[in-house]
Amino acid sequence: MEARSQVTIRAAARRWGAAAIAIALGGFMLARSASARADTISNLLQPAEPSHLTLTLFAAGYGNESYGVTHEGFELEQSITRGIGVVLRLGNYQIYQGTGYDTPFNGRPGAPFFFGRFEGGVDLTPIEGTHLAVLGGHDVGDSHSAVIEESFSSWINIHSAHPINFSINSSQYFQNNLCNGLIDLRTVLLSTGELIVLAGAGATVWGGNGPGPANVQGGPDLGFFYRPWKIRLDIQGGYGSDNEYGLVAFSRSFDWQE
Repeated sequence: MEARSQVTIRAAARRWGAAAIAIALGGFMLARSASARADTISNLLQPAEPSHLTLTLFAAGYGNESYGVTHEGFELEQSITRGIGVVLRLGNYQIYQGTGYDTPFNGRPGAPFFFGRFEGGVDLTPIEGTHLAVLGGHDVGDSHSAVIEESFSSWINIHSAHPINFSINSSQYFQNNLCNGLIDLRTVLLSTGELIVLAGAGATVWGGNGPGPANVQGGPDLGFFYRPWKIRLDIQGGYGSDNEYGLVAFSRSFDWQE
């Protein structure tokens, strides 16, 4: 009886969590749209002067009692106009146990298993402080899934002392029809000439096309950005469908003007 009650509570928490995320996203987009100037859409057409080539190296790890994964790789972005860039991303994944939010497999082929991912797409900056990247690609190795990824990030009150950032990164895996979303809502706690510190809350939501509820987990997160070296570190932990979990992501960017 107690076990059944816990399952019911978790299912309700997942439904309420998904609803709260949808409401927060809708409210954020309305606030952001209201503050945007219509003429900034012209960024999409104005030539980038000078143009930029950006190389980003990245690595991330996720773990809980039933799932463990790391991935790393690099991304190249070439600006075309002030608001459009072309993106190439190459990544390598290592899954050590279980299945979870970014598993592209229909079944478990054994552990550990490894695969690479090749993607390309565009990065749009329609208004100041807002980015939308859409990439498509395919896995090689132990996974053979086609994948589409979207990354959205937007700031409100960008010129204030404590601007607020909302971001969501999602993937659709065509091999097992799983969709996921990594969601963050954070504000700037500290900003100096060298360091930016962000704090807030994040959540991970995922599920397939089955009748069951979505899996939801979330908790507090911190972000650090060191300006001189363009280094970013994000840390998140919390509780949810897979009990306690932890997520760490690191990146380093290099930029050249042309």
